[in-house]
Amino acid sequence: MDDHLILAAVDGSQNALIAAGVAARLAKLLGGRLGLVTVLQVPRVPLGFASGLFTEGLRDRLMEEARTEAEKSLQGVAERIQQACGLALPEYFLATGMPEIEIPRIVESDARIMMVVVGREGFGTESKPKGLPHALGDLGAKLSMTLKVPVLIVPQDLHENHLCEGLRQLTAAVESSGN
Repeated sequence: MDDHLILAAVDGSQNALIAAGVAARLAKLLGGRLGLVTVLQVPRVPLGFASGLFTEGLRDRLMEEARTEAEKSLQGVAERIQQACGLALPEYFLATGMPEIEIPRIVESDARIMMVVVGREGFGTESKPKGLPHALGDLGAKLSMTLKVPVLIVPQDLHENHLCEGLRQLTAAVESSGN
């Protein structure tokens, strides 16, 4: 099963780090590898009415800077999980667009991916009120309706026994530092 990937969506949220920890533990238990994915969300019309202020060159430069920053962040998360969980360095994927469109494209193009793991509340929904609109806009729900592999949705208040030991310490350190 060494050629199988469990793909965890990482968006900078605390819940995504916890979900990646669950995915790392599953990968280790199943003898597979961990993959991490981040999707840069780009609005169709940057800044709405002010989009005319941006030249194509400036837009491209800003996008390249965002991509470089996202790659650094993704590599940092991969290295932290590798050290914390004792896994091989996770493979990582970076896409541009909408996560509910780009993650299925990645899964469809890579037959090694056997499962996708996401946090219940990502960066964009951690502080939003709960309820039906929140549930319907959830990335995990959208992915579960389109993917042909299982989708595991991880709550933020997950019992720590589901994480690898090193990641328990890492998430505790992140929480205590206020990040």
